[in-house]
Amino acid sequence: MITLASYGFEPDKACIVCRHVIDGAPILVFVHDDDGDLQFACGGEAHSVDDWHAICLDHVDLAEHRLNRLPAVHAGHVAIREEAGGDWSVEPTG
Repeated sequence: MITLASYGFEPDKACIVCRHVIDGAPILVFVHDDDGDLQFACGGEAHSVDDWHAICLDHVDLAEHRLNRLPAVHAGHVAIREEAGGDWSVEPTG
């Protein structure tokens, strides 16, 4: 079990991750969708459909991205920070 944002998830849980994060950009946006899906993004605006990939949660390096400091993010909420290592703010997605 992987603990993230005060929830426990199976290591093989599918997540949506932007290409920029896969290529090494910091995670600045974390989304916990209403249906329980997880998204990790760089925070950039210019994403196309081809920029998004499905990977297992255990392939996201939570320690490297300092996601161990992520506050509780309930379903239907997004956590955003301005820079890697910065403080997170959490707000409803809708």
